[in-house]
Formats: sequence, C-alpha cells, structure tokens
Amino acid sequence: MAAKKNDIVVLKSELNENKLRKLYVFYGDEEYIKEMYIKRITDMVPDAGLEEFNRIRINGQVSYSEYDDAFEGMPMMTDKRLLIIRDSNIFTTRRSGSIVPPDDAQKKFWLEKFSRLSDDTVVIFCEKNVDARSALFKAAGKAGFNVKCEYLSESDLKAWVIKKARKAGKKINDDTARYLISVVDPGLSILESELDKLLNYCGDTVTVSDVDRVVSKALQVQVFEITDGILEGNVKKVFKTMEMLRTQKQSAFGLLYLIYSNVEKMLHIRLANAANRNEAAEVLGVTAWLAQKYLNGARGFSLETLYHMVTRVPEIDYEIKSGLVGEWQALEQYIFEALEKRGKKV
Repeated sequence: MAAKKNDIVVLKSELNENKLRKLYVFYGDEEYIKEMYIKRITDMVPDAGLEEFNRIRINGQVSYSEYDDAFEGMPMMTDKRLLIIRDSNIFTTRRSGSIVPPDDAQKKFWLEKFSRLSDDTVVIFCEKNVDARSALFKAAGKAGFNVKCEYLSESDLKAWVIKKARKAGKKINDDTARYLISVVDPGLSILESELDKLLNYCGDTVTVSDVDRVVSKALQVQVFEITDGILEGNVKKVFKTMEMLRTQKQSAFGLLYLIYSNVEKMLHIRLANAANRNEAAEVLGVTAWLAQKYLNGARGFSLETLYHMVTRVPEIDYEIKSGLVGEWQALEQYIFEALEKRGKKV
C-alpha cells in the first residue's frame, strides 16, 4: 500500500494545476504556511473589484445567522467568491476557557452546510484548535480538504535559510544555518524576521557571532544558557544571562519554573537511561536539538544535583508565595545553591 502523500504536497500540486476545492480546513502549528496558501488561494479567486461582496471574512465565533448569511450569499460580477473563517473552534470537542465546541444543533447546521457546498464559493477555515477525531472535521475532509500545516523539519528549514540568504546575495553555511534555527522560537514567521535582521546586518558571509549579536534568542534558549552556565560553573555567564532577562522584564518566578522544567527533563532522561539524542527525544517527545541539550545536562549534572534542583523549587515557590523572600532573590539563591551542588567555587 502506497504511503499517504503529505497534505502540502497534494495541495501544491492541485493549485499548480489551477484546481480549487470547495472547502479547505487549514490547521496545525505553522501559521506561516497557512497564510501562504490562503493567500495563494485568494489570488486564484478574483474579486472583480468588489471585495465587500466577494471576500467574506469572519474572525472568531459569531452568531449562526451570520454564518448562514455568509454561506448563502452569492458572488457579484464574478464566477466565484471567497469565504474565510478564522478560529471558529467548530472542530473542537472539549470546552477550554473561551473555546466552546458546537452543540448538537450547531453540529447539525455545519453538517448540512458541508453536505451542500456551492460551486460559486470557496470556503476556507483557518483553525488553531482542532480535534481530528471530531465528526465535523471528518465531514469537512470528505467535502473538501483538511490541510495539516506542520513545522518544517530541521533539514527543510536549513535549506530554506540557505536559499533565502543566497537570494539576498549572502552566504551562510550548514552549521551556522542550523545554529540560527536552534536559537529562535519555532515557526517560519519568526525565523524569517530574524533572518532578515541578520542579512541586513552582516557582510557577505553570515557567521555564528553575527547570530549571537543580532538575533533575538528564544526564552527557552536563554534559560539553557543559565543551566549550561551552572553546569560549567561559570558564574559570570549565568548572571549575565539573568541580568539580560531581568532587563527584558521577564518574571523571575517564570524563569525559576523554566529552569525547573529543564532539570526535570534532564532527570527524566537520566532515570530512563537514554543513551543518545534519539532515545532522549523519544522519551521527552521533543526535537533532536532540544533532546541533545537535555542529554548534555543529564550527563553533566550528578543525580544528587538534579534531585536537589528539582525538589528545591516547590520549597522556593512556598517561600515566595509566603512573602519570606522576593522573586529575584529567591532565584539567585537557587542558582547559587545549584552552583555549590555542582562543586564549583562561587
């Protein structure tokens, strides 16, 4: 049996052939890819200069009379119109905060709409919250095309960075591209923004030092610099990073729990006896790059230090909430204790 083709591969092929479906549901983590293909479909549906009639946009959950009007309308002076619905949450099955899944009557409404989609309207749902097991999601897939937009793999991201740099007349080698990808938050939108800054700043060749000087590193990466500094016994590195985060007005309480999250994962890897980054990635359910960072810490810290760093946080939490110590003072105390446990002079 042949493997199922990636949704994006199928979509790209169909659009290259000028084939449009009546219904699309874009979902998944990668917003950049969602928006890229929504724009491409939009460009394929001319509005005849009458955007008000031929580009219907609905953001968030609205009244069902508004949904009904949107579906039952007709194009003006053109063959097709476009209906774009964002964050409707109709493909969810559990209530969570402001997310309210459809009730039975609303499910019936949508099933009826999906069963008789008009030839003169292209409907696009762009959703952050989707339960692929829901009846409405399955019905939408039968009526149209559910397109999962996932984060690109490291190799695809690396190729994208190198290609974009080349178009700008710059060079960036594999290792530097990989480093850039590793230090920014996930998502092509953020990566593109940081890469543009980098390309505008650097000379003909992008270096790792350029990345360190120009790129806004993800908070998780900066927290790793703290745990790396503790591991190295490098007090200057630790407190330089902490001061930078304080200047950024990060919460000391939040940083404490991010450090806790890191060392808890290191302890988990240690107890699971993960031998390499692939095993660590499987244990933790994270990317290979993150798994390697956790694995390095797990190998570098003693079990005693990891246990101390994990069990000490709930105690500090109590001390902060009881007003016995300030947040930043508590965080600094925690860092010093970890450095001492590491066996380094401070």
